[in-house]
Amino acid sequence: MKRFGDVSRPLAASASHFASRLAVTSVLALLAGAQPASAAGFYIKEQSVTGLGRAFAGESAMAEDASTIFFNPAGMTRLQGPEATAGAHLLVPRADLENRGSSASVRTPAGAVTRPIGGSDGGNPYDPTPVPNAYFAYPLMDRDLWVGLGVSAPFGLANKYNADWFGRYDSIETDLLTIDIAPSVAYKVLDWVSIGGGIDIQYADAKLTNAIFAGTGPDIISNVEGDDWAVGYNVGILFEPLPTTRVGIHYRSKIDHTLEGDVKLNRAGTSLSNLPGSADLDLPDIIAVGFAHDVTPALTVMAEYNWYGWSSFKEIRVKRSGLADQVVTQNYQDTFSVALGAQYKVDDAWTVRGGFQYDETPTVDGFRSTRTPDGDRYWLSAGLSYDVSDSFTVDVAYTHVFIDDADVNTSQTGAAAALSTNTRAMSEGSVDIFAAALRYKF
Repeated sequence: MKRFGDVSRPLAASASHFASRLAVTSVLALLAGAQPASAAGFYIKEQSVTGLGRAFAGESAMAEDASTIFFNPAGMTRLQGPEATAGAHLLVPRADLENRGSSASVRTPAGAVTRPIGGSDGGNPYDPTPVPNAYFAYPLMDRDLWVGLGVSAPFGLANKYNADWFGRYDSIETDLLTIDIAPSVAYKVLDWVSIGGGIDIQYADAKLTNAIFAGTGPDIISNVEGDDWAVGYNVGILFEPLPTTRVGIHYRSKIDHTLEGDVKLNRAGTSLSNLPGSADLDLPDIIAVGFAHDVTPALTVMAEYNWYGWSSFKEIRVKRSGLADQVVTQNYQDTFSVALGAQYKVDDAWTVRGGFQYDETPTVDGFRSTRTPDGDRYWLSAGLSYDVSDSFTVDVAYTHVFIDDADVNTSQTGAAAALSTNTRAMSEGSVDIFAAALRYKF
């Protein structure tokens, strides 16, 4: 997914000239490869343990606990009183990549000379990664007006391949972290209609390491780090046309980050440069429509449709002082997910739930990166809740995500115009998710 098309000087040129050209495209690579291991694209849905247990079916309509602040803050008006919940999701991704003919090329007057890229298969690039979240909801005006606060991590990735692997010119290490702080409010307009919204104050921090093909001798290693604060918003409405039926609609705005930081280049342990660079990261807007129906007082069925505006990620536009913007096409497509689920209250203490979700990938052939070669995903989820007392509830959930095999076929320009690499691979993978949360009702 990276391009180094503006690097035109040979390796023998001065390090400062070479580094200034490479800096911008290294920042591009930082953003282009940032994708998570749990949901399609680089969105992390794991923001509610009860929601995970039903594969997030009906999440914008259920309003079962304070995590509704993330999925539809209007749902706070359904809570019985002040409530706090804190949870953690442990993501255990697996990816196996097979070399399908990755190569390096050097153009000469006599024609291009191409050789295979050697190296290991990279190993599983993922370590088990926790995703925590916490929510607090408090009623005012006899529970018609509510205020709340949510803290979550809605986008992110952490992966690292072996440094000598065959895809090292595409990626070695990627870290993307976001922290979202969302003060929220909800109001019951009518007995059967509630509205809500929140401000999303979001921090993004990113890091990338990859190799640059230098022709002969050791590779050049690029290490990029950058961060940014930005603000978005979310709004929702909850209808209860019948005492047993709820319909929720929620909109989460896009958030535009401009990551600014440093690009460090070294070769064989010798520093070449340390230069500033920046690039825009446009996170998608999301529309959710959820449905929940109580078939009996004990049994509830639910469904959810989500639309993701990933087409905002069609390009990465890099701004450089005194130079023209550089644009790299990503061709992300708008996507959707659908989920179906059910939950059953066994008795006064125990509730069980389950669900299925189909989650479409926004990536397209020709632009997919080894930073997590993304495919369509199929979720199978189960969970349960236990009321320890009138105040305390424990929630647990488990999900297995099946990921379609994905093809990688991308090219990268090397340290000079005559140098290039082509990363070709086939990936297969899956994700296991373990989650637990504690709810407290005041």
